Amino acid sequence: MKWLFLLTFLAGSLQDTLPVRFSAAFDSGCLGEVRRIDSVLVRPSLTDSVLHLSYRVISRSDPDNPANPDLVPSGRWFYFLMENVRNKHIYLNFENTDPKRAVYSYDGKNFRRFEHYQASMRKVSAYFLSDSVYIAYFVPYGWAFLQERILQWTGSPHVVMDTLGYSMLGLPIQMLTITDRSGPDRNKNRIWIHARVHPGETPGSWQLDGLLDKLLSDSPQARAYRKHSVFYVVPFTNPDGVTGGYSRSNARGINQEVNWDHPDSLTAVEVKALRNRMDSLTREKPFDVVLNVHAQSSDKISYYIHTQESTSQDYFRREMYLAYLTTDDNPYFFPEDMFYSAPAPRYVEGWLWNRTQGATLALTIETPYSFYNENPDGEWVTTASLKQFGTYLLRALSDYFQWDVPGRYIINGTVKGNRTVYKKTALPRGTYRVFTWDNAWIPRETIIRKRDGAFRYVIRSEDQSILLLE
Repeated sequence: MKWLFLLTFLAGSLQDTLPVRFSAAFDSGCLGEVRRIDSVLVRPSLTDSVLHLSYRVISRSDPDNPANPDLVPSGRWFYFLMENVRNKHIYLNFENTDPKRAVYSYDGKNFRRFEHYQASMRKVSAYFLSDSVYIAYFVPYGWAFLQERILQWTGSPHVVMDTLGYSMLGLPIQMLTITDRSGPDRNKNRIWIHARVHPGETPGSWQLDGLLDKLLSDSPQARAYRKHSVFYVVPFTNPDGVTGGYSRSNARGINQEVNWDHPDSLTAVEVKALRNRMDSLTREKPFDVVLNVHAQSSDKISYYIHTQESTSQDYFRREMYLAYLTTDDNPYFFPEDMFYSAPAPRYVEGWLWNRTQGATLALTIETPYSFYNENPDGEWVTTASLKQFGTYLLRALSDYFQWDVPGRYIINGTVKGNRTVYKKTALPRGTYRVFTWDNAWIPRETIIRKRDGAFRYVIRSEDQSILLLE
């Protein structure tokens, strides 16, 4: 009996000593250097033992940037596989990156956040129940997954996909054009959206995924959206960066976000492809709105609003209008979460400002990796909440353009003296929320009830817009 115990114990010890293997040779994988800090074998009983292993994880940095040599290459993104981790307690210490609470997955599809973490120290730990586990900065959204989603989206008769050009490594830069094709396009609003300029910013892709799912659904709202608009959507503007697992650059090392005003020799082929298609689509008429979808280390959703001093009073008013509409009835985004800046030609927003002088409203929107509204005790970011936020963004665009959408009513008023009178006879009886905007474009809410007859609401004439919500 003693020999049997000894053999069992030795077998367990051999399992404990199998080395943990690290790799990142897959779609969007990224890993720099791993160093083991220590190894401790803990025996909670005579027959059980748990190996505790600690590692320093150093992310791989992006290549040096030939277009902007002064920019320090980023090493934020990581995504790697650990093997031989079953029944081991692994501690990971991330050094040159800033995850507040990384994610892991046993199958590479279903990710969860680490339960044990020290956000300020960039440390996580877990006792793993499977032999292999994937670790990432945030839930990945890679090239292969995008192709699966595009195959689903292009099954809709409202979608046409084409290629703007090819990346440096030969991957197609794909664009989806979405509209109701039963009617002419000439009076429709035109919206351009692109994402994954910075390949490590996967929350932006999950947000866009939710927007596209809603836009292509068969709901009454989605049918109205398609009737009034043409959407041009580029899901990956930097496919090489995504597949290569870079943080903020393409395979050449160029940060495409700040590459719009460079000479041809220092302009990424991906940026050239975007500029060429935007030019061809706007020769007769500029886009109404351009959205540049990103993710940020700040723990909140933000628009980058261009100040009135750097643009114009009308442009600033329209920015704030869309921004506040996006925060309406939105549990993830609040008016105080905006950032303010001036348009610069190295960004797509500045490039468009110089070309259209404000005819196109161009904004960057940022989503977080961690939690919303700088509240760590609130809801942490998930792919589900990001996709839901995408539907809120789509709803805000509808309100901004004053499309006739079920459940959202924009009412035009008649000026009478120093008052504006709004009427709506077709609304059913019930309780409504009324939002008005003053000259600062800060919404004010009023609750009203409509009984029989016409709805009637009176405000001062300087208030220019009213939105009625069910």
